[in-house]
Amino acid sequence: MDKFTRLANSILKENISIQEESNDLMVGLQSGRSFGDFLRSLTGKTVKDVLDSASYSRLYVGNKFGMTSAANDESNPEVLLSKFLTKLGNFVNRDVMKHRPRIAETEEFKKKYGYNEYLEQEKERRQLFIDLIKAKEGPEKDALRQKKNAFRNTSEYAEAMRLQNKKEDAAVEKFHNTPIEQGELVNDGSQEYKDLEKMYNQIQIMRGSAEIEDQEQPAEPFLTKDQEQAIRTAQTLANDPRRRSFQKDPQKEIDKAYGDVMKKIANKLKTIKI
Repeated sequence: MDKFTRLANSILKENISIQEESNDLMVGLQSGRSFGDFLRSLTGKTVKDVLDSASYSRLYVGNKFGMTSAANDESNPEVLLSKFLTKLGNFVNRDVMKHRPRIAETEEFKKKYGYNEYLEQEKERRQLFIDLIKAKEGPEKDALRQKKNAFRNTSEYAEAMRLQNKKEDAAVEKFHNTPIEQGELVNDGSQEYKDLEKMYNQIQIMRGSAEIEDQEQPAEPFLTKDQEQAIRTAQTLANDPRRRSFQKDPQKEIDKAYGDVMKKIANKLKTIKI
């Protein structure tokens, strides 16, 4: 038994020796509950909790079935469950890029911090690697290896990039560890939601439970597509006043976007008896 297998077995024994008993998310997968009920049961947990459960489940399946076709056989409840948790992790983690916008990769950032100097030093790093590969074993190769391992790109861009990435790492960590709020995971009408619900119901059927339809309907968008376009136009005009002289007025665009919405709210308020 190799080192990885021993480690995997140890993790499985400590965390998911029996997948559904040890995986915290599985408490919400009880029979007689709709997919919406299951999502609501995740309130108070974190994105990290969901991602960890998916990782443990994949490890369980990988350790049990190895690199065989059985590891992808969705007619097996354990495999289907693992794939469901992976998709669930992707679903709850879908906003992660809002916290990792990769600003250091933008042209504006590169121009501001002298990207060309960074590229020159990276070329030096690659040449060190090539020289190390070509060198014969001995003092010369040892010296090259030490030089390569000690190499650090000291350009302004490299330092700014490290700082920016550190900020984004912290933002992602905060996002992953923030408890999921009530109403945060809802039927948004997306294909991802539909696929998850289908897999969830299939798991329940495999357990001998009937499929339960959730009463929750897809959330209606606050604004229509035309109204959203009006908002974008207003934002563009607000950021570039020079374009107002020959384009639309931003205030009128705002009124267009919210006018119907505010009328609906006003009419609704009239029907409420105090």
